[in-house]
Amino acid sequence: MFKDNALLAQLKQDIQQTLPKIEGRVKATDKSYGFLETEKKSYFIAPPMMKKVMHGDIIEAHLREDKGKEQAEPLNLVSPAVKHFIAQVSKQKNKIMLMPPAPYRGPAIETQTDSNINVTPGDYVQATIIQHPLKQTEPAGKFLAKIDNVIAKEDAIDTPWLVSLAKYNLLNPEQTLPTQSPEDTGEWQFDESIARDDLSEQLFFTIDGPSTKDMDDAINICQLANGHWQLQVAVADPSAYIAPGSGEDQEAAARGYTHYLPKRVISMLPESLSYDLCSLVEGEKRPAVVCKMQITSRGKLLENPTFSLAYITSAAKLNYQQVTEYIDDQSTWQPSSELGKALTQLSELAFARNCWRAKNTQLFDSRPDYRLVLNDDLRIESVDVQHQSIAQSMIEEAMLLANISGGQLLQQQANKGIFNTHPGFEAEKVVKLTKLLAEHDYTYHPQHLLTTAGFCQLQREMTSRNDNYLAARLRKFQNYANISHQPEPHHGLGVEQYATWTSPIRKYGDLLNHRLLKAIIAGQPDQVTIKAAQAELLKQQRDNQRVVERDINNWLYIEYLAHAVSDETVFKGEIFNVNRGGCMVKLDENGAVIFIPSTTFAKDRKSIKIDTELGTISVNDQIINRITDKVTIVITNGNKDKLSLTGKIT
Repeated sequence: MFKDNALLAQLKQDIQQTLPKIEGRVKATDKSYGFLETEKKSYFIAPPMMKKVMHGDIIEAHLREDKGKEQAEPLNLVSPAVKHFIAQVSKQKNKIMLMPPAPYRGPAIETQTDSNINVTPGDYVQATIIQHPLKQTEPAGKFLAKIDNVIAKEDAIDTPWLVSLAKYNLLNPEQTLPTQSPEDTGEWQFDESIARDDLSEQLFFTIDGPSTKDMDDAINICQLANGHWQLQVAVADPSAYIAPGSGEDQEAAARGYTHYLPKRVISMLPESLSYDLCSLVEGEKRPAVVCKMQITSRGKLLENPTFSLAYITSAAKLNYQQVTEYIDDQSTWQPSSELGKALTQLSELAFARNCWRAKNTQLFDSRPDYRLVLNDDLRIESVDVQHQSIAQSMIEEAMLLANISGGQLLQQQANKGIFNTHPGFEAEKVVKLTKLLAEHDYTYHPQHLLTTAGFCQLQREMTSRNDNYLAARLRKFQNYANISHQPEPHHGLGVEQYATWTSPIRKYGDLLNHRLLKAIIAGQPDQVTIKAAQAELLKQQRDNQRVVERDINNWLYIEYLAHAVSDETVFKGEIFNVNRGGCMVKLDENGAVIFIPSTTFAKDRKSIKIDTELGTISVNDQIINRITDKVTIVITNGNKDKLSLTGKIT
């Protein structure tokens, strides 16, 4: 009888105005209730009120007391957590419904669909929230979404690629990733104004994967009378076709890299350049930038390598397996005597160089690569575990030498370029690090640890002691690798500067360094400008590519390992990260990453203690696992929404 009573309405309004207001971010839970997180405190949100908000919404709320306890009552929307999203279509009571992706927690959202957009359950679509309960005047206001377009139909075999790229580009509109290779007219103007040496009669050869089409480096090697090796690395020269500031150059800069996704390559440059005119194809004369170096029989790179512009012709396109089998004397294939001699010399140089680095800088962790072998339906058929071969080591050492030489020249002649850097240990943590090392019988001065020499010395000593656990712990004391427009040390490689220039077909930073090297050769280094913003963009683009590649791989792994969940298959793996929520395990058999929640370690949660600094997991004060431990696990769940696999240690 009070429904239309004006006095009652006024009384409610007066009471509302006297209630204190707070602003915070909504935090949903696995239950129907939630919390409003403010800077100082967390306030309970009752289940009926949670229907008005989403996890992550920033809202204004009234603060009420109910039975002596404070509660937040959502009032106004300040900033929505979700505006645009990608989701899979479902149908409930003959209505098209969408479930926004994690971290959304709540019921599926009803949708509106334009008549020209045809969707069916199972499709992936992009949608926009067009109605929010806190923006509605009606008390029974609800969420409503509008479907904007279809990303992938239910039966599309390339759904993981389409959805992962679309999700990333939706969340990062200013840093979108390409979904196709650039448009290709096939018409290119070659810059003939630059003089080049003709080295086409010298024996150059390429070693790549058997399916590689964008060959951007070739090798020539011989042994001099003094016992030194003379190594020439010839690198394809796309800058001879792409002028700075041109449309093609701007497109390459926006892409940053060729994107190598599972069974899908999205090139940085148009394919007629990447796979033909610039690729060092066997038997074809190609323009190149050539670095000539001398290396002693003990593997030391001598000073003053030379750089020049040239034409070269690759005499042979070789693959890693073919060369490895030949060096191991396990091959039926036999190269010409000249080529065979060159391959043997390159393997000897690689071995000497590897020994030199082990003694004077440091070697990389020898961990396998995992290549996903996909079937015709673009699903994992098997996983190829690849350990570094002799041939891969040969090319790696040659490229390291060329890039070290390139970095030195850029530093000496221009003091600029695109440099890969690794700052080593964080200065703020080095005193604490020194004390930790002393506890393990390592004696180092804090300032020495901040130098390239000190960083490498410690890594070598830990390697000699086989101290993998301590080495893993020390990663938390290190800075992240970076990309800089000025020369800075790369502690991981043990050099004062390192600039890659050997992959200009695939990396825009290498293309920029090419232009600068050519300007230095011409005596005009000031003609090329390298900006800090370019280095920052390249770092972002590299990180972005890794995110999308990880998401696609995770999607494929979830489908591939679905049977392992039901079969309770036991896998072997290694703990490589310990965090507050549990630990991460990488499986030896296939490279999949499994999250082990802390709740699986014991029934009594209070008995579980995780120390992220020590990298240990304890139950009742007894360490049960730590980082680098070899463990056996079973996979308990694969979640496509979160793109994660979870399991438990057996």
